[in-house]
Amino acid sequence: MKYVIRGAIYNILCILVFGAIYTFLRKEFTLDQNMSKYIAPDIIDFIFLSTTIQAGVGVSMIYPMSNTVKLVMMTQQYFMILSNLMLLYFVTL
Repeated sequence: MKYVIRGAIYNILCILVFGAIYTFLRKEFTLDQNMSKYIAPDIIDFIFLSTTIQAGVGVSMIYPMSNTVKLVMMTQQYFMILSNLMLLYFVTL
C-alpha cells in the first residue's frame, strides 16, 4: 500500500512541477488555431497539459513550438515511464 501512496504523490508532484515549468515557458507554446482566438492559456491549461502527459494520453489544445519545450515534455514522459516501470518492479517482488 505504501508503494501506491508514494506513486500517487510522485505523479502529483510531477504534474505540479512540470505544470509550473510549462507556465514559465508559456511563450514557447501555441494553441490550437480554433481555440487561440477565444482564450489565452493560463496555469490551469498547463496543469491540464501536464496531467495528460503524465497519464500517457498526451492530447491537448496546447502545442510546443520550440525544441526546448519538446525536450522538457519528453523529460516528463521519461519520468512517467520510469515511474510505471518502478511500480511494476515493486508489485512483482
